[in-house]
Amino acid sequence: MAKIERATSSNWKEVLKSEVPVAVEFYTPTCPFCRQLTPILEKLSGEYAGRMKFAIVDASSESDLAMGYGIMGVPTIKFFCAGRPIAEVVGLTSEEELRAIFEDVLKKYKKCVSESSPLYA
Repeated sequence: MAKIERATSSNWKEVLKSEVPVAVEFYTPTCPFCRQLTPILEKLSGEYAGRMKFAIVDASSESDLAMGYGIMGVPTIKFFCAGRPIAEVVGLTSEEELRAIFEDVLKKYKKCVSESSPLYA
């Protein structure tokens, strides 16, 4: 089963350097909707292992990172391709809806990779 990595400002380059799309959940520990969404992402991280990476950012302790990406509410999932945000989902979303979004991101990812150079080598 895949794992959701904890992302911080000190290891953020790992998100940006990924060779597969990265789904990053911005959350806070006190957010009830975040506590519902995280287990769904944990399950899906296993299903999408090898095709997509998963990370989680505590927006309350990493506020500069969250503000830098325009996070206005939690939970928010931002998808990154070649270091660039390519999609986002705000609020609690069902497992079925997330699967459809992930498939769409994977299709966009092919186009993103072919049209982008990585931000970090």
